Amino acid sequence: MLTSPPYGNTVHGQVRSTRESGERGVTKKDYRYSRDPHNLAHVGLDRLLEAFTEILTECRHLLRPGGTAVITTRPWRERGELVDLPTAALAAGEAAGLIPAERNVALLAGIRDSRLIARPSFFQMTNTRDARNRGIPLHVVQHEDVLVLTKPGRAVSSGEPKGGWGEPRGSASSIPCVGREVRPKP
Repeated sequence: MLTSPPYGNTVHGQVRSTRESGERGVTKKDYRYSRDPHNLAHVGLDRLLEAFTEILTECRHLLRPGGTAVITTRPWRERGELVDLPTAALAAGEAAGLIPAERNVALLAGIRDSRLIARPSFFQMTNTRDARNRGIPLHVVQHEDVLVLTKPGRAVSSGEPKGGWGEPRGSASSIPCVGREVRPKP
C-alpha cells in the first residue's frame, strides 16, 4: 500500500508573477484539493492526523501479515514554524497497529553536471529569504520522508523463486546508494 497525507494549500499550487499574469502582485492557482470543507486538506493538523490514523487502520486490515505500507510525506513551515508531518505520520501508523521498518529520505532536486539542483517553490524561497533577513536561520525543505511500515505477523511466501531483488544484501549485483542499496533487475 502506498499513500501520502494531504498537505493543504500551504504547500501546493502554481505561482504567477505580475509579468506573467498581468495582475498586480503574485497570484497562486491550483492549490486546492477540492472546495469541500470536509476534505482532509482543509482541516486542522489534529483532525488530519486523527483521520489519517483511521485510514491507516483500515488499510492495515487489507494488508496480509508482514505486508508493507509506504507513506511519503514532508515537513513544511506554517507561519515560520516547522510542521513535522513525517514524525506525526509515523506515530499515526503506529497508532493504527503498523510497525515502523524504515525511514528514508527522497531528495526533491534535479541533477545537472553531477550536482544536485534544488527546486524550491517561489513561496519557500520568499519565506526563507524573509526569515534570514530577520536573522532567523531558516532553510528550504528539499526532501520527502519515505516511511515504510509493516503489518504485524509473518510474511507468507509465494513459493516463487527470488531472482535479482531477492538476492542477499551485499551481493555482487547490489549497487550502493545514499543510505540504501539499490539492486538492478537481471
